[in-house]
Parts: sequence; structure tokens; C-alpha cells
Amino acid sequence: MGLTTRAVGVTVLLAGLAACALGPNYKRPATTPVPPAWRDSAQAGKDSSFANVPWWTVFNDDTLQTLIRQALRENRDVHIALARVNEARALLGIQRLEYFPQINVQGGVRKSDGADSLLTGVTNTEMGYVGVGLSWELDLWGRLRRLNEAAAAELLATEEGRKSIILTVVSDVARAYMEMIELDDQVAITDTQVVIRRASLQVARGRFQGGLTSEMDVRQGEHALAIAEGSHFRALRQRTQKENELSVLLGRTPGGISRGLRLPGQNVPTAIPAGLPSTLLTRRPDVRQAEEQLHAANARIGAAVAALFPTISLTATAGTISPELGSLFNTGTGFWRVAPNLFLPLLNAGRNRRQVAAERARTEAALGVYERTVLTAFREVEDQLVAVQRLREEADAAGRASTAARQGVRLAGLRYEGGVDNYLTLLDAQRAQLDAELSQSGLERQYRVAVVQLYKALGGGWDPVTDTLALPAARKSGR
Repeated sequence: MGLTTRAVGVTVLLAGLAACALGPNYKRPATTPVPPAWRDSAQAGKDSSFANVPWWTVFNDDTLQTLIRQALRENRDVHIALARVNEARALLGIQRLEYFPQINVQGGVRKSDGADSLLTGVTNTEMGYVGVGLSWELDLWGRLRRLNEAAAAELLATEEGRKSIILTVVSDVARAYMEMIELDDQVAITDTQVVIRRASLQVARGRFQGGLTSEMDVRQGEHALAIAEGSHFRALRQRTQKENELSVLLGRTPGGISRGLRLPGQNVPTAIPAGLPSTLLTRRPDVRQAEEQLHAANARIGAAVAALFPTISLTATAGTISPELGSLFNTGTGFWRVAPNLFLPLLNAGRNRRQVAAERARTEAALGVYERTVLTAFREVEDQLVAVQRLREEADAAGRASTAARQGVRLAGLRYEGGVDNYLTLLDAQRAQLDAELSQSGLERQYRVAVVQLYKALGGGWDPVTDTLALPAARKSGR
């Protein structure tokens, strides 16, 4: 017994001396260069970022805000992301339990030939027993610590993934809503064009019947009217499909969607600072998710390295045993044993070394994913910065073109009715008007969507603490 006690003491001492975990400690990669400033300095010349403002201050449409909050509560992707966070939290809890002794209670009746290692001098061939077993792995090389580090990083990665899904849902609802109300404008534009072309066709028919023009004018007018009607029906189809897309984002079956402000009334900020590029690494949830996944992969290298070394565990067994169940708890029936166990990998050492190589390769892949995510983030911000500026300029030019096209249609109609110009000139003017108005509507929508996408690219703010009308926040976690 004295030898066993000394062995236990030595084992505990070794556990206290093992203060460091094997494997590389995690450091944020510095291999991806961070630009000192954005290319479009006119839009991004301030340290403050557009992403600092809450999303509900970006959109001035109360109906859109209501739809976004409904999506945050009901969207299925958000529900899936929250379930994955809860799964990762449970797995971290399971992994943390490995720090503590594993205790099992056993009982039953079994055969014995008298050579039971737990007892001496018991020759009964059948006996009852009740016992408690304990097993405790001493984390000398940090295997359990690295596994817990990896599990904690995976939890943080899933939480960042959830934030990324939330940001995507907010931007997707806003984008689809802008596209839907732009399709409302397309329906109105094409409907107006149908009315205009039907009226001009009546003029052409009247002139033909009066012998003032040929039948060709009538046929050209009928063709132009059919084209306008087809455009109108296409806009109606696309609008219904867009409503169906929005319905799924809102977590409900396809149906009608409430409208708020029309597209011209959707005011968005005109001066949009992007902040410093270096803040993007700590703001965008997809970048942070990729970094935490890299952290987890790095920690698993340490766990694989620790598997190359002996595993020492402390086992203890205690209980009572008796040939008669009625006397299980009588004096003299108890037993106990405490002993350290040593497991040294020999034949499987080659497998363990290959496992280390595999974990290193996975970490290299995770590093590549992180670097690609960072580069993609910088590109998306740059793309949306230039899109916001240039689309505003294009939309203004399209507005001037629409005004000129409408005036051209009015003049061409007067000239045709007066017999000064031919019908083809009027049809060309009507076609130019339709194209110009549809182009202006599309550019106005693209400009507003670009603002939404810039907000997303910057990792726009969504705070579950201040946004109490949206979905409840997930529970906070620790390392």
C-alpha cells in the first residue's frame, strides 16, 4: 500500500509540473497584407465606418424594417445557425468534462473461481457485488487542454457564422424588397407604355382608314403594342416570383408582401465612410469565423502531438462484495484499490505521427481559407464603394435621359398627327422612352442595393442588445 501511495504522489506531482501544452500556440496570421486605405478615397476618407450604424437606421421604410425583424425571427437559415451554435456549445461542455474524473457505479452477481484480483481468500463460485470505479486522465502533455481549446474556437466560429447568416438575411431581405418595389415601377411603366401605344395605334388606324397613311403603320403599331404588353406581363411574372422569394426569406409560404415607400422614396445615405481597412478583420463575421476555424485546427495539432507521448491515468475502485446478497454491507466485505496506469504508444506510433501531419495539413488549408476570406472581404468593399459612387452618377444620367425621352414622345406624336413626320419616328420615340424609364428604375434600384451590399461588405452592425424587437441573442460563451 505504501508503494501505491508513493506512486500516486509522484503522478500528482508530475501533473502539477506539466504547465505547458504541446503544439504551436495560436497567433493571428500576418501573411495577408492590409491596405492602408481604400482606393476610393472620396467615399472612404473617414476613420468612422458606415457599418457602425444599426441596420434600422439605414432603411427609412417602416414596412421594410418590420419585414427584416420578421425574417430575423422566422428565417430558417437563422434557426439552423442557432441550432449549430447550441450544438457546438454542448460539444464544448462534453469536452470540458474530460478534465474531471469519470465515475461509474456497477453492481450484480457474477461467477468467481477464487482468484479474483480484488479479493484474497474468497473461494465462492458465485457472489454479489456493488462497486464504484473512477478513472482520471492526467493531462501531462496538454492533450485535453488543446482539445478544449479547439472546441471553444469551434463554438466561437459557429457564433460568428450565425452573425454572418443574420447579416446576410438582413441584406437579402432589403435587396429583395428593393427589387420588388422596382418591379412595381416596371409594372407601372410598362402599363403606361401599353396605354400610350394603344392610343397611337388608334391614331394610325384612323389615318389609314382616312387614306392618309399605309397599312404598314397599323401593322407596326400592332407589333409595338404586342411588345409592350409582353414587357408588362413579364414584369408581372417577375414581381410575383420576387414576392415568393421574399416570403421564403420571411419564413412563410409564398404570398403577398406589404409595401411601404416607393423606390424614389427609399432614401439612403449619400456620404458613406468605410472606415479603415484594418478594422475589417475584426468586424466582418465571416473573417472572424475563418480565423476561429484556423484557431481550432491549430489547437488540434497540439492534441495530435500529445498523443505521441505516454498517457497516464489514475484509476480507483471501491465497493463491497459478498457471497450472499443480504450481507453485502456487513463489516469486512468492503474493498478498494488505487493505482496509476501508463499507456505508451508503440506499434501505433507511426499512425500518430501521420495524424500530426494530417492536422498540420488541415491547418494549412484553414490558413488558406482565412487568407482567401480576407482578400474577398477587401475586394467586396472596394467593389461596393465604386458601385455606390458610379451607380448614383449613372442613375442621375438615366433620369435626364428619361425626361428627354418623354418629351421626344410628345413631340413625335404631335408631328405624326399633323402629318409632318412618319409613324416609325413615333414608334422609335416610344421605344426609347420605355428603355430609358426602365433603365432609370433599374439603376435607382441598383444604387440602393449597392448601399445595402456595402453595408454587408463592411460587416454592418446588428446588436441583439439594442435591437430588442428582433430575435433573442444566443447565450454568451467563454474559452
